[in-house]
Amino acid sequence: MTEARYAYTGQPTRNPFRFLLALWRVSRDLTRTDEAAIVEIGFARSRLGRRFARWENTVARLESDPRTAGLLRSEDRFGHIDVDALARLPEGTLGRVFAVHCRARNIDPNLVRIPGDDTVDRFLDRMYATHDVWHVVTGWGNDETGEVGLGAFYLAQLDAPFFMFLFAFIALNTVFVAPSTLRERMDALVAGYQAGKKAEPLFGADWKTLWHVPLGDLRARLGITNDGVVGEGIRAAA
Repeated sequence: MTEARYAYTGQPTRNPFRFLLALWRVSRDLTRTDEAAIVEIGFARSRLGRRFARWENTVARLESDPRTAGLLRSEDRFGHIDVDALARLPEGTLGRVFAVHCRARNIDPNLVRIPGDDTVDRFLDRMYATHDVWHVVTGWGNDETGEVGLGAFYLAQLDAPFFMFLFAFIALNTVFVAPSTLRERMDALVAGYQAGKKAEPLFGADWKTLWHVPLGDLRARLGITNDGVVGEGIRAAA
């Protein structure tokens, strides 16, 4: 395995120079997930970021939808993900595919936990805790193209301005660092957004009760087809 790049923390940096350094590094290399965490969490949890992202509006929309209201109102946190236990589930199940994917990419899914007790904090905690679950369920990989596709899927499902902030970094990186990826990334953006619009709201899924479900069946239940997935993707068998 290669050295893990997921070095997340739930606490935003208080050092503006460290934030700007992370911003610069991410704009040049989208695979720097350690730096992306500093930018994302720092922005998402800052006063300016919250004002821009309008998480309260996102939460209000989710609370008004009976498909997502239950989990959002619950004070239970997502909790620890036991990758070793999931790896022992039958082949092709969500849990097994997720565990195999995490091990192959050297991902620790338990590194992001957002503190706080208000509804927005619980929303952010669940969003970050289940990020890699969304990767597997939607079929979008953890490569640069996959992050674009999943980001567009998030935007379609959550209707949060925060994701436009992320796309600004992607645009900068595409124009100045990787112009040859423009077509592929645009394909991913369009496909991810369309898939997110068609699918059932993933935020309402209680993943802890779905680990044993075959991934193909689960995707069908949620209205997800990964025909338009661009990049490395994540298959439904492992």
